[in-house]
Amino acid sequence: MDKPIVHVVPHSHYDAIWIFSKEENFDINCNFIIKKAIEILKAEKDFKFIIEQTYLLENIEISYPELFADIKRFVQEGRIEIAGGEYLMCDVMLPSGEVLIREILEGKNYVKEKFGKDIVVSWGADEFGYNAQWPQILKGSGYKYFAFRRGVSEPLISEFYWKGIDGTSILSHWMPLGYRAGLDLSLLHETFEQLRRQSSTRHVLMPSGSGSTPPQPELCDTINDYNESAKSATENPFMKISTPAEFFMALEREIQDKNISMSTKRGEMYSGKASFVFPDSTSTRSWIKQGFKEYETYLLLLERWNTVLKLVSKNHDFNDDLKKYWKQALFFAMHDSLPGTGIDAVYDEMRSAFEKMENTLKKSLTECLYEVTNATLEQSNAEHFILVFNSISWEVKEWVEVTVDFEIDEALEIMELRAVTSNEIIDVEILDLELHEKDRGIKKVQLGFVAKLPSFGYSVYEVVYRKKEKGKNNMMDQSPLLAYPRSYETRFNFDDFTLEIDAETGIFTLMKADRLYFIGNEIRIEEELGDLYYHKDVTGIIKSESGEGIPFGVFKKEKYTVLNGKIRTKIVFQNKYYAIRWPYRLNEKLPTIIYQHSFLTIRKEISIYKGLSRIDCTTYVENTHPHVRIRVKFDVPFKGYSYWTGTQFGAIQRPTNLFYLNKDPDVMKKWKEPPSGTFPAFEWIDFSNKVQNIGVTLTHFGIPSHEIRDNSIYLTLLRGVETLSADGTKGPCIATPDAAEKRPYTFKYSLVPHTGDWRDASSYKEGIAFNMKPIAIHRVNTGKQQKKQGLTSSLEGFKKSSGISFMSISPKNVILSTLKLPQQEDHDNDGDVVILRIYESEGKTVNTSILFHFPIRSASFLNLIEDNNIDTKEKISIRGPNKDILDFVIHPFKIITIRVEFDLGIKSHD
Repeated sequence: MDKPIVHVVPHSHYDAIWIFSKEENFDINCNFIIKKAIEILKAEKDFKFIIEQTYLLENIEISYPELFADIKRFVQEGRIEIAGGEYLMCDVMLPSGEVLIREILEGKNYVKEKFGKDIVVSWGADEFGYNAQWPQILKGSGYKYFAFRRGVSEPLISEFYWKGIDGTSILSHWMPLGYRAGLDLSLLHETFEQLRRQSSTRHVLMPSGSGSTPPQPELCDTINDYNESAKSATENPFMKISTPAEFFMALEREIQDKNISMSTKRGEMYSGKASFVFPDSTSTRSWIKQGFKEYETYLLLLERWNTVLKLVSKNHDFNDDLKKYWKQALFFAMHDSLPGTGIDAVYDEMRSAFEKMENTLKKSLTECLYEVTNATLEQSNAEHFILVFNSISWEVKEWVEVTVDFEIDEALEIMELRAVTSNEIIDVEILDLELHEKDRGIKKVQLGFVAKLPSFGYSVYEVVYRKKEKGKNNMMDQSPLLAYPRSYETRFNFDDFTLEIDAETGIFTLMKADRLYFIGNEIRIEEELGDLYYHKDVTGIIKSESGEGIPFGVFKKEKYTVLNGKIRTKIVFQNKYYAIRWPYRLNEKLPTIIYQHSFLTIRKEISIYKGLSRIDCTTYVENTHPHVRIRVKFDVPFKGYSYWTGTQFGAIQRPTNLFYLNKDPDVMKKWKEPPSGTFPAFEWIDFSNKVQNIGVTLTHFGIPSHEIRDNSIYLTLLRGVETLSADGTKGPCIATPDAAEKRPYTFKYSLVPHTGDWRDASSYKEGIAFNMKPIAIHRVNTGKQQKKQGLTSSLEGFKKSSGISFMSISPKNVILSTLKLPQQEDHDNDGDVVILRIYESEGKTVNTSILFHFPIRSASFLNLIEDNNIDTKEKISIRGPNKDILDFVIHPFKIITIRVEFDLGIKSHD
């Protein structure tokens, strides 16, 4: 009989920020953990150690070069293993898939460059669950194995194959006792007995370490003493110090040698059944979720347009800016940064970066778009025109707002908007107007219109206006294009739908013919007694706008206005919540005379558009109420046992009504974490009933936390808490007053009613389009502007245009993830090579075509970290009279990375 083998893995988990600052954590890890590990490695030949994240190594290299030299020596000897090896151990549920890939790409490239090593084990010690595409991301990034702590829903065995939604499998180990399993050296045998019961083979992984805990120099002696005392009994294990890779290779050999049948787990790892995933951290510090979503979105936009700029101009690029912004984004995505589960002080850097975004990331993007148009825009006689950029890979029809500035005595009246390419008159309305003094004309005007935009490109619109002329009437008239508050209507028709709003509550109903689609946008104030990790309540609902809750409090309407424009109707509703009203008995009979103790102001803007089948909601919340969770609720006329939501590079089906498992005593005994039904959604949620042929897609901007219960969708806007860990089980009981959320917020979400299901509605496209809105820029005549700025196109032979599409992808379920320059600088690349990443979003195998604006010289598949060594049977063909179309097959939920080299045939100016 083979003896069990326990692989004891010494390690320390590195939290870049959490209960200590970035600087404090770095000092602790360098001077008290890594240096101690090096001492033990020098003294004990059997000792080994793992380091998780290259952010730590990068800073050690700068600050402690001698220590870094020691690390390098032991890495090359195989006694220090870099496991995981991401730049930082990021949250895997909230950021975009591109951010997840870049964490790996940045880390793996660093390890390869500095140590000449490839990392084969992904080490997930502390992330709060894993999305359903994580196996594909890991395998596509060169990992062979995955060890992790949280999220498994069937805690029966610790080793299995985890299969993602695309079918990719990775050999995985779940840590039943967490990453501190072997921390107490006096309990090694007892710990082994617990782990053995769940092991698939005789090989047992026992992590021995903790967050910010020095390694134990007595470990080698303790293990030797144990082996000596236990060798007489066959059932006792042999213990050895190993690295994660050594454990997995031994595990894999035994599986193969003994033909062991391994189980397979599918889908996302986001269950609280066997470990804590902290679902309510997805609504902690809402400003972080919103700020990061904006940062991440603009970063991806800059990356796309910088790639186009590199293809069309040699004047300038934004590569250095992009590197700086990406490093910042990767730090912000770390698993205690983005969830917001640290002390207040550690988020000052994030707050500052988000507040400065107008002058950093957004400014870089605007400059990049200007340079793209300088190189590609055809000269025009128009004096003022608007360029509208579409950054996604399909044609869109979208509401756009833009501000146009005029000189003194230049413009007296806006007449119309004209599409330059087609000469079509475009419906436009004036949203705001500022005049020069003394009837000297328009100074600034904000326009709104629905733009029809080519896929990944831009359209140009001329602003037609009345000028000041000699001998003519130069009086300024009230513009018929200006939207005014015109009525107090409550019933509105748009695109075959009828929207009816309750002017006393701001709650609206959507109908089509006589069919109800949903009732909602109801604000609910709920009790919050939890902490940064969990929602907790006793009372439950404090008050809702429909009247549910404690009888003392009440919402009081302050404002109801309707702005009927030519294209958009905007309904503005504002109310306040008062904690007490008088009389507070017999409320059905007695009118309220006194309102007192106001803690919450709500302002809801509901917008509908001519020709667009959706409802945009912007909700402003100013909260001073302690200990509240604020959610917005929508009711649909059907129930369902499951729904679909966006996840990174795809979609995932989830159960409804998990909240009710809290009422089952057996469940509460068996689950580590009470099931709440709260999940994070990546950009969209869809609740549909295919039998009844009805559904609704809810898209959002940085508001991931939601629940679906019975026939209601709840979107969590914010949670106000004041303690890191209320009971001390998730961390220390540290006050976090900044997390009380007593600040003004703006939340943006949209509802799209539809027939069929999420595939029929293309819910994923709605989510992407809502987050990557078109960007409109006002420009003066191209010739004048270029002369003024000293900017000219750097390319000869490029055909300029008054509107252009740089790329389009078909069919609709194949989505652009990024268009970027190669990660590694190619000195032979004169800007002709780009990296394209796409993914299939409906779970279907389809023939895919990508049409580029440029002829293609070659194209090849890469893995996710842009290596050439990808094993695939699929082929890419280049076709079309201009050799500008790529054809290939893409399989369900697959992520595909392609290196494309263009044949530009254009030279740069001297």
